[in-house]
Amino acid sequence: MIFEINSQYLRPNQIVQTVQESQNSAIMHSRKKRKRSQQLPQKDLEEVDRVKQAFIAMMSAARDKGLFCQNNFLDNNEVARLASMKFYQDTYSLKNENLYGSNDTNDAIVSVAHNKKYVFPKKCTFYCYDVRDIEKKMELSNQYDFILLDPPWWNKSIRRKKMKCAEASYKMMYNEELVKIPIRKLLHSNGIVAVWCTNSSNHLNSIFNEMFPSWGITYRAKWYWLKVTQAGDTICNFNSAPGKQPYELLILGSALEKDHKVNIPDSRLMISVPSAVHSHKPPLTEIIKEYLSDEPKCLEIFARYLLPGWTSWGLEILKFQHLSLYEILDECKKDESNVNKTKSGNENKEES
Repeated sequence: MIFEINSQYLRPNQIVQTVQESQNSAIMHSRKKRKRSQQLPQKDLEEVDRVKQAFIAMMSAARDKGLFCQNNFLDNNEVARLASMKFYQDTYSLKNENLYGSNDTNDAIVSVAHNKKYVFPKKCTFYCYDVRDIEKKMELSNQYDFILLDPPWWNKSIRRKKMKCAEASYKMMYNEELVKIPIRKLLHSNGIVAVWCTNSSNHLNSIFNEMFPSWGITYRAKWYWLKVTQAGDTICNFNSAPGKQPYELLILGSALEKDHKVNIPDSRLMISVPSAVHSHKPPLTEIIKEYLSDEPKCLEIFARYLLPGWTSWGLEILKFQHLSLYEILDECKKDESNVNKTKSGNENKEES
């Protein structure tokens, strides 16, 4: 239900405003021009337009194949918003620090951690620790072919949210702290690194000029995650002024020197319906595998969910594993032999 996004992200008062805009577009257009006198730099405007045109072309082909349905604008994503609210109410006080373990079986299992039920995918390993402890808790032997990071970037809106309700927000990190993560000691000599990033120029500059150089990583490509409604419309408009865009960025680099050939295409678009829950990124397993070796070892840092065959590290690794987000399709598949296959640093009574 958290993916029932059928209209652009609007506050209740904006719904009426948007209807009025469609009825009196000329007046509203002049108002917008007065409000948005500031524009993005020319190179950024050109980038936004390139993404927009590529998106239009892809969506035209997708609609021709009947991949998107009609929306219900006035619903304003009510089902998804209510599901998201319930999820936060059910999980906001959960604390899972100092938890580690794995599911070594070939099946997903449901296990109990701290008296709450979670879903553990097959062949997953997890560390619920602060990233500053990674050198103390994890072997650093250049073992990973792919490392994905979704940093808790320092953000004013998140900071305000944290002040309002500390339990409903994650712990942000300054860019200077992210530089210290020992990526180069974890990454294989021909491995790939990917970093989720907002459209903030400060964060992008930090990746290009601080994080990648400190990690010994060469920049290779910038990908775009386009967020759309179930009807295939962007969740917000493309913006010519500084502000929110309907996409987030994935910055990719490799450990190889710049003159070595790495087959990572630039400006790739990924299109999906986003979750109504904050910071819920789409899994990249199927998208990235064509650029990796067979049976790659993959690590996600600042992970908020688990993936089959991956190692996940972060203080919120079980956030999106909570059983309330899942539907058990076949309860007959319970197998008591799975009990005790998932290990943890704290109590962890299990059910398969």
